[in-house]
Amino acid sequence: MRMPVSTCLGLTLLLFVATAVAQTGDLPGSSDPPQMRRYEGSRIIGYRAPTFDEFVLPLGSPTSFSPPAYEASLPVEGLVSRYTYVAPEGRSAVELLRNYRLEFERLGLEVLYEKRADERGWFGPTFDVISNEDRIGQILMYNEAQERVLVGKSSDPQPIYYYVFVTTYRDGVIPEHLRETVSADRGLVQIVVVAPESLTERMTFVNAAEMSRSLASSGRVILDGLYFDTDSDVLRADSRPLIDEVVKLLRENPQLKVRVVGHTDNQGATDYNLDLSRRRTASIVTELTANHGIAAERLDPFGAGPYAPVASNDTEEGRARNRRVELVAW
Repeated sequence: MRMPVSTCLGLTLLLFVATAVAQTGDLPGSSDPPQMRRYEGSRIIGYRAPTFDEFVLPLGSPTSFSPPAYEASLPVEGLVSRYTYVAPEGRSAVELLRNYRLEFERLGLEVLYEKRADERGWFGPTFDVISNEDRIGQILMYNEAQERVLVGKSSDPQPIYYYVFVTTYRDGVIPEHLRETVSADRGLVQIVVVAPESLTERMTFVNAAEMSRSLASSGRVILDGLYFDTDSDVLRADSRPLIDEVVKLLRENPQLKVRVVGHTDNQGATDYNLDLSRRRTASIVTELTANHGIAAERLDPFGAGPYAPVASNDTEEGRARNRRVELVAW
């Protein structure tokens, strides 16, 4: 079944936010887009985890509202995730957009479109952002004159698309749980990321804070974001962001000891899979000890091979979930 097309057009900023939003932190369960840094001091007030969907990227000014249309556009589909930030006080939409433009440059993204100050506005996105638990529809009015838009894509063979919408809060009733977070003229940023469906692991990247919460609540955390080539035990360079987060976790919790447990699917010989999973976890431990100074006695590598699946091995999706590395509290 094809999912409804998500569009960028509308007159209001619609957020689904949890009633338990912390006044001094992010929406519980939320995270930043993989590899993309937030504007310093910003807080996440809306988040939707990656979901297969369609999204229309504007490549020109809007020409109509219903149905939404643009001078030029690019419909894309894949894993669509959404991130809504409120910026620190005193930050203008222009300043916010300039910093995200620099972030595009740092990530090597090709800019497909940038809305100029003199272009027609009314890009306001419909924010169907879903929190982890409760959902409340709440309209936050924004200043159309402050709209800024940036659209880009990565250079991958199957590119990742990024849509950044920046504006400022204007007026309207603010829900009680956001009154100390959102105020007049505060900058608001919406980021939409559309990744190929095959990049599920990249989109579930976990940071040190998420690891700590998962270890405290369940005693384990899946490290989505560690990559090896087929039949190889050599950690790939694109695993570095997650390795950095594991190092951060261990340095911030000096008493923490963890088992690094490797898992495979059931394809191939069992003995081979057991050996491969052991070699891969040993490679991870070597990286942490030799290159980051983590004490070896805090880490215990273990290869479980195909013996602890979390999904059926009858489908490629299930096998992909079973090929994983976990940290287990020791």
